[in-house]
Amino acid sequence: MTNIKALSVSYAILRGCFYLRTNGKIILKLGLLIAFLFITPFFSGIGEIMKHNGFLDAFVYRQHSFDESISIKDEMNLFSHNANLTIQDDFKFQTTQEDPEIKQDAEPDQSKGDTTKQDEEKKETNQSKQENEPQTDDKKEPQKPKDTGKKVYIYNTHQSETYAGGETVMDAAAVLGNELEERGIHVVLETANFSEYLKARGLDYNQSYQASKNFMNDALVNYGGFDLIIDFHRDAIPRDASYLEANGKTYAKLMPVVGGLSTNAEVIKKNSSTLSDIIDKKVHGIMRSVMVREAYYNQSVSDRMMLIECGGDVNPFDEVKNSMDVLADGIYDYLMR
Repeated sequence: MTNIKALSVSYAILRGCFYLRTNGKIILKLGLLIAFLFITPFFSGIGEIMKHNGFLDAFVYRQHSFDESISIKDEMNLFSHNANLTIQDDFKFQTTQEDPEIKQDAEPDQSKGDTTKQDEEKKETNQSKQENEPQTDDKKEPQKPKDTGKKVYIYNTHQSETYAGGETVMDAAAVLGNELEERGIHVVLETANFSEYLKARGLDYNQSYQASKNFMNDALVNYGGFDLIIDFHRDAIPRDASYLEANGKTYAKLMPVVGGLSTNAEVIKKNSSTLSDIIDKKVHGIMRSVMVREAYYNQSVSDRMMLIECGGDVNPFDEVKNSMDVLADGIYDYLMR
């Protein structure tokens, strides 16, 4: 019995020595590893990585802060002042700085029975009498254009593009807007300041299409669908390629541009070619060939979009205005087909 107890005690002592030796080895190895890390530049390297902003950006979301010098009022008004619209005119179109005008057909009042029909008949009779009655020059009033029910949105991705006299593509878009309104086509012109929008968000000129896409989407929400969306530009070309003399006038040449990478490229190319043919029949030679470029131009947003370039930086604005008259005629015929 004594021998068994002695053996048990001896076994326990040996087992304890084994674990002590094993733990000692582990502690010794950890000590050597720590000493190695201190001797080498490991810890200093980790410190440099932690100081670098890019390391934390991979794990932490940092909210972008806008320029504090921009007031909340400017943000809410979408930078309503736009120095790129230089011409002062009696604009007939609607701008995006105004409250949206959603035109709805009035519903007849059922409680009045056939009075609506009778009123319409009286109105037609009176109108017929007025047309047959001779009018003196003092009584003549300018005829208002018939509402076609068509609606066009015009914007300028590169609002600061200028012509020879300092006028901008926004000015040309305004002239086109008036011409279309005179033909009974309702126009919404984008007048928000894209440059200020980009500046406020730390973006540059090369990201202008990002800005114009955002405002175009807003217009689609605020005003509903459009029959045509025009991104109006000018080109940078030599003088001899920028104009046409015909019918006793000088015109800035026009050119549709298609984003070949857009999902709507084929449809937009076909539509642009159709419009180009219509316009060229009115003033032969005013249209340059439809250009397809390896780009998007936001044309995946809608298959009713067109990018139209009018003239170049060498064209006087009178030539541009002459072309707007022809372009408006062409758009009218295109939409009324």
